[in-house]
Amino acid sequence: MAVIRRISDIQLAGVGTTKVYSITSSEIIFQISSGNRAFEVANNGTNSLVFYGQSGLAVNSGGIFLNTGGGAKFWDTITDNFSMAFRAGSGGATSQLIIHEYAGNE
Repeated sequence: MAVIRRISDIQLAGVGTTKVYSITSSEIIFQISSGNRAFEVANNGTNSLVFYGQSGLAVNSGGIFLNTGGGAKFWDTITDNFSMAFRAGSGGATSQLIIHEYAGNE
């Protein structure tokens, strides 16, 4: 079996900021805090997928999503005032999003 390798920015300091969002039917816009350059987001909800992308996401859009029960995604080498929209996949169901932001280790 072939080895899968992903180049990543591993020069990160510890968690700089943690944010918790409860998402229902409305979209939220997350913006990375100043001084941080990576973040990880996890969907701790058990009832609903969480979709992410540009603002204007539709419920059950069939786009990119975080699975329920701890589905997570990590973004690194972020610059400036990066922002992203998140929305629950089922109207009325609540999902809890936990976001950890990391500062650079320079």
